[in-house]
Amino acid sequence: MSRLSHLLDLLPQPYTVEPDSVVSRLLNVVALEMDVFQEDLDRYQQTHWIDTVYRLKDAEKIGALMGIKRLPWEELAAYRERLLAMIAALRRGATGPKQLQQFVFDYVSSIERVLAATYVPGLRLCATFEDAYGPLRDHPQFRPLALVENPPRRRASTTLRANNGNVPCLFRWEETNGGLDDTTAEFAVTGTLQGTSVPILLNEDAGELIGYKGRLRFGERLEIRRKSADATDRSAVAMLDGRDASKALFTAHGFEMGMPLGADTLDATPRLPALVRGKNRWIFLAIGIYDIPGLNHFFFGMPDGELREGVFDETRFDHALFPSGTVAQLGMEWVETEPASLEVRIPRYVVVEPGDSKPRHDQVADALRDAIIRLHAAGVRAQVLLVPFVEEQRQETRFSIPIKVLDPETGSAGRQDTMTSGGRFGDTALGDSRFE
Repeated sequence: MSRLSHLLDLLPQPYTVEPDSVVSRLLNVVALEMDVFQEDLDRYQQTHWIDTVYRLKDAEKIGALMGIKRLPWEELAAYRERLLAMIAALRRGATGPKQLQQFVFDYVSSIERVLAATYVPGLRLCATFEDAYGPLRDHPQFRPLALVENPPRRRASTTLRANNGNVPCLFRWEETNGGLDDTTAEFAVTGTLQGTSVPILLNEDAGELIGYKGRLRFGERLEIRRKSADATDRSAVAMLDGRDASKALFTAHGFEMGMPLGADTLDATPRLPALVRGKNRWIFLAIGIYDIPGLNHFFFGMPDGELREGVFDETRFDHALFPSGTVAQLGMEWVETEPASLEVRIPRYVVVEPGDSKPRHDQVADALRDAIIRLHAAGVRAQVLLVPFVEEQRQETRFSIPIKVLDPETGSAGRQDTMTSGGRFGDTALGDSRFE
């Protein structure tokens, strides 16, 4: 019923029996004014609700109440969906994994509908958040969103990198495992020009040792890695220029400097040395083993904990050796669980957008990153990782040094060598004596 009809019903019938009467025309003007007022009132009410707001500037005012600014690329519909998802997440607290997953699901599913696009393949199969992380999780066409707490991070030794990996005998350094759990260390050892014989690495704090019973020629690379992807399996494998050299690996646990390294102290199966939480003191050694050449490039006995490379005014007499120079090139890596950290992983295998619109997938990704940074708990590092479709074909490139490097202790004895003796003042002649 129109307002004019309602007003005419309030008057006696003789006044309203004719539609074109003076009273009817007068009341029609009043009714039109009332309709205009009601329309303005409805518009005013709509501007106070995010679901019904029809002007972008009014939506921005609602967003300002929550401190959520509109991004430059967002139109009204896109801004409304992000605003609704963020407000719902903020009301739920949005600090736990489930709340953050719920926000990502709400926002991505709604922005796909608004932009008529596909950013996460299979997401439209899910009617609710529970579907995405419940019955449809193993659907062949669906790859769910994921939130990983304390994600694994691969670290490398900055101390060795700063020295270009060049290490002498008795090289000591410290590494810090900042993760939540103990882990294991992996190494890469490259032979120097003089050759690298029997490289050994010892973690003093964990009391675990790993070594290679062999000689690395110039340029040969020995990689000591984890045997399997299982984090609980510490079995070690060694690859020498792509060839399996695990038979030459040996390890020991409960080891201390100065202890004899006998066959009875070695582990039955080589395993990677532990990298405990906090600081770890490491030592690089080269210990002589019978029938392995390396004269002047290794020790003939396990040194004690007091032995150091001689440094003037720092090391003690009888507890220091002259510097040996670089005997190996060393690299060290490990994987640690990053504390106070989370990673939102969003599959982006396929991106489908309408051809008549500008591509928005990068802007949507930026909006997700900005929202996650704001929603996560204080003191927690949050990252959004877009996982692309990757097709890999593994290959390994090798090269050989095109020169032959002879072992320094091999060669002709010669016929013109003369016997020399230690220099002694007044007894031996200059040129026929050796000073040590």
